[in-house]
Amino acid sequence: MSLIPVALATATGPGVAGAPAGLVLPQRVRGAVVGVLTASVGVAGGALGVSALGGGRWSAEISGLLPLAGAHVAVDALSGLFMAVAGAVVAAVAVYGIGYVAGHGAHSSRGLGSRGAQAVLPLFALSLLLVPAAASVSIFLMLWELKALTSLLLMLAEHRARPSVRESGV
Repeated sequence: MSLIPVALATATGPGVAGAPAGLVLPQRVRGAVVGVLTASVGVAGGALGVSALGGGRWSAEISGLLPLAGAHVAVDALSGLFMAVAGAVVAAVAVYGIGYVAGHGAHSSRGLGSRGAQAVLPLFALSLLLVPAAASVSIFLMLWELKALTSLLLMLAEHRARPSVRESGV
């Protein structure tokens, strides 16, 4: 049995669970819980990438689910390379983010510690990992737009503190 579908499911679960956790959890635990969930997305994505780099291949297709060639994802050595790098970066950033949000104390309800930013972070991490696995136009465009939208929302989280951030998002 291939490790790839297991790692893919392991990355997807915390990525999807992190969004509602970022929205509903109280401020004192939100940063830590979302950080751990996002770090687990990164670790699972890194394992997924390493498994693919080791020669593993996997693909799945659901015909007719989406227009323009249906929903098709595939993982091979090339996508594994990008997934391994993205997974390592996501894990490191998520662990750093736990301390970053906690270190801002009373100000953690704004900026990157806000509910919106904490809800979007795991979705950004997940979309960053899944874009290389897109094997159909529909899935690629959907994941690419999710990645673009979530990165914009993360960037705009600091719009109150720095006017240059507000200007760059317009």
